[in-house]
Amino acid sequence: MLQSIQKLAERISSLIAERPFFCGLLTGLAVAFVVLLFLLLLFLIFRPRKLRCIVIPLEGGDLRINAKAVQGAVRSVAEKFPVFDVRRVGMYGKRNAIRLEVAMDFNGGDNVSVSDSAAQFRDAVAHMMTGTFGMDRPARIELEILRSGAEIDVPAADPSFAAGASAESGSGQSC
Repeated sequence: MLQSIQKLAERISSLIAERPFFCGLLTGLAVAFVVLLFLLLLFLIFRPRKLRCIVIPLEGGDLRINAKAVQGAVRSVAEKFPVFDVRRVGMYGKRNAIRLEVAMDFNGGDNVSVSDSAAQFRDAVAHMMTGTFGMDRPARIELEILRSGAEIDVPAADPSFAAGASAESGSGQSC
């Protein structure tokens, strides 16, 4: 067995001596492959995950709030804003970094500002999270406007408009 390994090593060294460009090419491809695997591993480790609940530490024990409860509360806040039609509510994060994503349609007219309405909606959601759920600081709230005004009536149109917003996250941990 040792002799076969030595013969294989001699064969590889002779191929390298005969074709140095081929060896460099293989080495470069191997390095690129290792770097890609490393980046994929980092992405999988540090990506935000969809949360099933929020954990709020209390003196007598932890308070767990289900994601469905948060989604329902956000939808109830959205009912007070007739210019928005909520499509999706997602809760993402890791440990103390909680992100609430709300995707919606904007049904306002020409005299209604998307940014002003979005800021009011964010403030209402943040107030609901601090008041109802007892969080010290609400989660980061990101709004995405999928369609607006006249585009909602036209089925062929599919533009996306994203309006990002943030409020600092802090008091709550993920499950």
